[in-house]
Amino acid sequence: MLKTLEMSQIVNGKNIRNEKDSEITELAASILAQGLINPILVQKRAKDGKYVVIAGHRRYEAVKYLGLPHIECNIVDDDLNEKDILAAQIAENVQRKNMSAWELVEVFDDLKRRHNLNQKQIGRMFGKSDVWVANQYQAVRQLDSLYGGNVPAEAKKLSYAKVKAQAQSKMGIDTEYILCSGMKIKIVGHTYHISCIDNKAENDLRAFIEKRRGKNGKS
Repeated sequence: MLKTLEMSQIVNGKNIRNEKDSEITELAASILAQGLINPILVQKRAKDGKYVVIAGHRRYEAVKYLGLPHIECNIVDDDLNEKDILAAQIAENVQRKNMSAWELVEVFDDLKRRHNLNQKQIGRMFGKSDVWVANQYQAVRQLDSLYGGNVPAEAKKLSYAKVKAQAQSKMGIDTEYILCSGMKIKIVGHTYHISCIDNKAENDLRAFIEKRRGKNGKS
């Protein structure tokens, strides 16, 4: 249900992202210029009638920073459980702002600890494969290896693809790669069987292969 609520009726819930002041002020400036484009997601709390933010924490904090008295909200059912709330937060953050490999792994570990989920179940929650989940863990291990376990804050913002490119660059390996969006990869021994889900993925793969052939002087 869509409804405009007073800011005094709302409290901020637990977020799966770590917010920074700079992010909030930038978003506040955008809201001031364009208005709040997407409502936040809230759930009514039985004990005091307050509404708890489930998704949209950055937008809530930006509106609060601006001192605005009201905010537009989508109110979800009271019986939404903790797992459903976490899934809503995940969907919100993945859609609104790409999370780094480091942030994703923190969420994965929390899901494993609190809900006893395996990598396949976690991937399904994100609408991804278990290979995608494994790639995020691989990126974190590579960061730990690159920085001797003392990973700087800037490196923790990197995506899996950027971590992979950085690791390859340090090892002197050609950093050219193709993202596997729209493809399914089956590994049999040392052979990779790739099947394309759509025409765009197939065209991207063909273009990549042709480019590599040209570099290696093959026809």
